[in-house]
Amino acid sequence: MLYTLYQLFGWLFFIVIFPFACVYLAFAGKHRQGLRQRFGHVEDVQLDEDKPVRIWLHAASVGEMQVAKVLISEFKKQLPEAAIVVSTGNRHGLAVAEQLLPDDVPCFFAPFDLIGIVNRALETIRPTVYVCLETELWPNIIRQAQHHGAKLFLLNGRLSKKSFRGYKKIKGFMQDLLSCFIKISVIQGDDAKRFRGLGADPASIRILGNAKYDQAMLQADPAMPERYRQMLNIHLQQPVFVTGSTHTGEEAMLVEVFRSLQQRLPDLVWVIAPRHLRRLTEVEKVLEEQGVASMRLRQVQEQGRSTDVVLVDTMGELAGLYSVATYVFCGGSLVERGGHNVLEAAAWGTPVFYGPHMGDFSDATALLEAENAGFCVKNPKELASMLLYFTERPEEYAVTGRSALKVAGRQQGSAAKQVALIKEDLHSVSHSSCVQTTTEILEGVTQ
Repeated sequence: MLYTLYQLFGWLFFIVIFPFACVYLAFAGKHRQGLRQRFGHVEDVQLDEDKPVRIWLHAASVGEMQVAKVLISEFKKQLPEAAIVVSTGNRHGLAVAEQLLPDDVPCFFAPFDLIGIVNRALETIRPTVYVCLETELWPNIIRQAQHHGAKLFLLNGRLSKKSFRGYKKIKGFMQDLLSCFIKISVIQGDDAKRFRGLGADPASIRILGNAKYDQAMLQADPAMPERYRQMLNIHLQQPVFVTGSTHTGEEAMLVEVFRSLQQRLPDLVWVIAPRHLRRLTEVEKVLEEQGVASMRLRQVQEQGRSTDVVLVDTMGELAGLYSVATYVFCGGSLVERGGHNVLEAAAWGTPVFYGPHMGDFSDATALLEAENAGFCVKNPKELASMLLYFTERPEEYAVTGRSALKVAGRQQGSAAKQVALIKEDLHSVSHSSCVQTTTEILEGVTQ
């Protein structure tokens, strides 16, 4: 029943947007091809026809694209006979893909999740393997990929408490969907428990860690610190406070933290990297209202830095900026956004400070806290107090930094294990079909 309703609402939505899409296509210019791909026209996506394995990897946005980069590197090592394509859900993901992915791995916009459109894309790409990252589950493409003979894998799987509560309301539908996957690789034990709670076959679940943490060490290029010092126009010993992936409300709270630190460290530079670039004007207004002058990073590169506060207005720079950070605060944690990847900074030997809302990365914070390399603060006042404490104890702070680096270094290998999971199953017997009748689906929902 739920699947039928999903189909119905999908087509109703399509009928509504189709006339507007036609108008857009007429005037879209350089964006026309992206919309054509949304409608399943992916003829321009070229794969090496000589390679017997064809992998379609779906990376919804920027974070997943970073995971995709690490996995693709492993695919090339373990499955050199595979041709790989990547789909994404938005233009930011596509922009990052163009920066991160190898030239022989094309990236395109994922098709709208309607059977006819999905089938058009599948008939063109003809995947041997379809890979979902994290919990990006689109019912039609999952079902139709299996109909077309692809083997399905869910990698780097994770389920927050909030998502689990929502999916639990449609457990029968989710159980049917999850049964399509040959293997489900999850990050930690809590994720495995939640997937089982949605009806996933326990035998299909593996706990293999977070491939995103592999990326943290891979990004730690020794040449980065000098490049980013030049970019920010700072000298070797100049202190830098990087607040990464901040969300609405956090910048206003962090202003007083910066001012407290600046009293102790007069030449401190504050680098703010909002999670979403569309918020740049909003952040500038918040800073202006509090009497804080700022420049955007592109301005700094063009004109030189004339303020103590720099706003990052380009994609994909945060990992590099961490390389010059003296102090790091992880955004999305003073407000309820689940936090972000703390090991990106730890990979540079920098301890990480964060608020109480780190639920999406509780595994990583637990690892850091166990080694006294990650510090949870309740509020901005406590953050300022802790940072000031360490400004007076540089030797103690250096020890925490070395611990952070060790923690990050120990988290390597997840991507290799997850790709090995696919390699092992590629030549196994065909997975049984996940297709059920409407009656069976309804029975599952009402259990």
